[in-house]
Amino acid sequence: MSEHTETRLPLLSLLNNLGWDRNQIQFEPEWKVPKFPSEASKREAGQNFQGFPVDIAIFDNASNLGNYEHIQIIIETKAPNVQEGVNQLKIYMGLEPHVLLGIWSNGSNICLVYKTPEGGYSVVNNGTLPRPGESLLRSGLSKMKWRDLVDPLTSDLKKTFTRLLNVIVSQDSRSTRRDDQLNNLCNVILAKLEGDKIAKFNPEASVPFQVWDTEHETASKIRQLFQGMRIAHSDIFLTDSDNDINFDDHTISLAAYELAKFKLREASLNAVSEAFQVFRTASLKSAEGQYYTPYPVIRSVVKLMQIHPSDKVLDPACGTGGFLLESYRQLRESFPAMDDGDAKGWAQRHLFGVDKDRINVKLTKAIMLTIGDGSTHTFLGDSLRKHLWSTTFQDLQSSLIPMSFTCIVTNPPFGQNLRMSNVDAKAAGLLIARKNIKDSNGNYTFHSTKFEDRELGILFMERCHELLTYGGRLGIILPETYMFSPSYAWLRQWINERFIFRAIVNIPMEAFQGFCRAKTNFYILEKKPFENVA
Repeated sequence: MSEHTETRLPLLSLLNNLGWDRNQIQFEPEWKVPKFPSEASKREAGQNFQGFPVDIAIFDNASNLGNYEHIQIIIETKAPNVQEGVNQLKIYMGLEPHVLLGIWSNGSNICLVYKTPEGGYSVVNNGTLPRPGESLLRSGLSKMKWRDLVDPLTSDLKKTFTRLLNVIVSQDSRSTRRDDQLNNLCNVILAKLEGDKIAKFNPEASVPFQVWDTEHETASKIRQLFQGMRIAHSDIFLTDSDNDINFDDHTISLAAYELAKFKLREASLNAVSEAFQVFRTASLKSAEGQYYTPYPVIRSVVKLMQIHPSDKVLDPACGTGGFLLESYRQLRESFPAMDDGDAKGWAQRHLFGVDKDRINVKLTKAIMLTIGDGSTHTFLGDSLRKHLWSTTFQDLQSSLIPMSFTCIVTNPPFGQNLRMSNVDAKAAGLLIARKNIKDSNGNYTFHSTKFEDRELGILFMERCHELLTYGGRLGIILPETYMFSPSYAWLRQWINERFIFRAIVNIPMEAFQGFCRAKTNFYILEKKPFENVA
């Protein structure tokens, strides 16, 4: 009782006087820190868990009270002396990964324990309680060098990316729209990649992408790295307004705190693929037919495509590059004698992607840069509207050359409500949009001049056919109705005249649950070597 009245209550009063909102402070009931990582997993799953009680917990704002992802400060008054109190805080802070500051007090003395980006601790004896808005970030006693960075585990990198997007940038004062937050977080990732490159080439110098002495200094150095990336990879930045990281200094510093310790440029392919799934999901625009393709589906269907070093691979609706990344990963796995230089050269010459969404394109380029730079031929553009290529999407005119790809793998936008107008289809030269006519024998022909509105998924079939070499393989996710409904008999005739069916792979409806309600399959088709069709 004396501890509560003599120490805890005076501390709460002092915090209140400093401006902290009582509604962002938990002390009754006491906050519990998971006793073991396994107990933390139970907490994440919403289950009961065993925990160590702490006297006071402070969260980033009142609306997040009780949310473990938003806890910032823990305060302990139980240990009999400062050294034991500091040791206890270090244990608790190691088990509570999002805490930035631990405070021990016996009522008269205050000791501050800051968690540093590399996983160490900075202890300040005889400190003072922080005010709201005061930075809780501290760098270590010495600045990190290249040798201090670690290879990220897949789970760690995915959790970090999730926290960056859902916790850190969501509270930024300058960037409030989700697509803008995603775009600017991608800019931070690109700055990190530039920082890793510089650090690797100069391993005895301090890593430029890390937490520095002030938030302003940290943000300034990271903005400088971003400008260096813009110069080195100008093709990534697709608009004139994309000339800075539009986050406040606090958000950039928190991102540096979360990312600094990782060797992001040398992360494993599995870690990169899993982590960037967080961004893929966030970038979806379901009304435009963008459906998240789960990684197990990507992995399985690309394996069926049997990517070979001689292949030139295209995804004409690449989203954030899942099929391209997995094609690269499986090629490395299938041909282990391929060294890093050979693999990088292959990616630069043999991987092509197109998407209409600029953030998707930037994310694809960022992902490919992370694994060795296959970003060269990822383009912003419309694969279907060929009539716009010469004026609006000139990169496509020089890159999407008919009969130049041996392998296309894609999950195009599809759906009854996702159609191209007959006017656009005619201008784009998409003959599959011509009105189909059924004769007395049940066969179909196409009207010579009359065009109809047509679903996008069907139009992608023609564009892919045009771009494939004879004998080239098309792997495509499409609604099951295209291949089995009587209303699409004309489409099946069109396909059989131009392709050989090599495989039909069932995709369970659960795979796209929450994104798309249509039953889909993965179809592997081979372009026929000779065609005599209208």
